[in-house]
Amino acid sequence: MMAKKSLATMVAPPSQSGSRRGRTAIGVGVTTLITVLVVMLLATFAVLSLASSRADMSLTNQAVKSTTDFYTADGEAASWYADLDAFLKVTTTSDWETTLDAAGYKASYSNGELQVNESFAMGTLRELTVTIAIASDGTPTIRQWQSVSIA
Repeated sequence: MMAKKSLATMVAPPSQSGSRRGRTAIGVGVTTLITVLVVMLLATFAVLSLASSRADMSLTNQAVKSTTDFYTADGEAASWYADLDAFLKVTTTSDWETTLDAAGYKASYSNGELQVNESFAMGTLRELTVTIAIASDGTPTIRQWQSVSIA
């Protein structure tokens, strides 16, 4: 028969000499786990930051195009208005509607006054609409200078 050993003799008492045999594996495992989680968290934030930056860049490019389109159309409208004003100053007539139509301007009566209308493209979805009222003496008055959606 085999001799029974007591459980107390099978378990070695911990060494009092400062050995860390039992704690080392747990300390390295926890540290590694925390390091991996921190790296994953930082990588996630980096990806989110990149996505946000790309969205901001796209929005900025759209704003630049929209602003450029507006000021291009505004410049064309200002040039058109200056040409109309110069034409009105050198022309004398009693029939402004016929004279303006003959000169290539879109003249028509609206709200009891003679108006000249023109539109200037601002990209594919908007346009700048300009309406000028012409008095009986040929004096122009701006009635509308507005960006409108054509979608």
